[in-house]
Amino acid sequence: MAKTIALIPARGGSKGIPQKNIANLAGKPLLSHTIHAAQAAQIFDEIYVSSDDAQILTVAENNGAAIIRRHPDLAQDRSPTNPVIQECIEKQGLLGEDIIVLLQPTSPLRTAQDIKASLKLYLGHQDCHALNSVCAADNKYLYAYLGADPYLIPAMPEFAKISRRQDLPKIYSPNGAIYIFSVANFQRHQAIPDTKVIAYVMSEDESIDIDTPDDLKRAELHFSQRQRDLQ
Repeated sequence: MAKTIALIPARGGSKGIPQKNIANLAGKPLLSHTIHAAQAAQIFDEIYVSSDDAQILTVAENNGAAIIRRHPDLAQDRSPTNPVIQECIEKQGLLGEDIIVLLQPTSPLRTAQDIKASLKLYLGHQDCHALNSVCAADNKYLYAYLGADPYLIPAMPEFAKISRRQDLPKIYSPNGAIYIFSVANFQRHQAIPDTKVIAYVMSEDESIDIDTPDDLKRAELHFSQRQRDLQ
């Protein structure tokens, strides 16, 4: 029987915010918000945190996640995520039909309901290769130009003559909160699939990605608002 696992990649050594993945947010380590959302979704056979960092792994275990001790070569500043996924597949003996839900800890406003709804959407599209979470982006960028050496060139000339912005198509930006794909499709692409990808749309507020101290402050404000809404 196919398994559904959550994989939370959380390396140490971040520069913008020291130990960003366990920085304090609303009284808890940043990482714990994603672990708790995954647990509350109640859809996973296992929840794994992949890290090279002892403190992060301790936080993961203390919050009920299984750990994968990441190879140091996969934890550098420019290390891509795909080899981390492959390491998980190999270490956990995952099979082709198993499903991986990748949850980045820097997206703490993604909820258990988002995780459940996105998996339901993914499973309802049997011909898709992957699901990515996105948020709406400003379609004015369809009017963008490339270079100026010496003349501007429309980046997307097919839209350059559309004068009313309301006539432009909607565009979306990946927010990094949720990626879903099967092991078979990951291995076929040797990466998170980028063909036949369906979208799970989230709001701009839910899509805050923690990269700077200001991002942490914004997320803190949203958590405070959620608490007030529940009272």
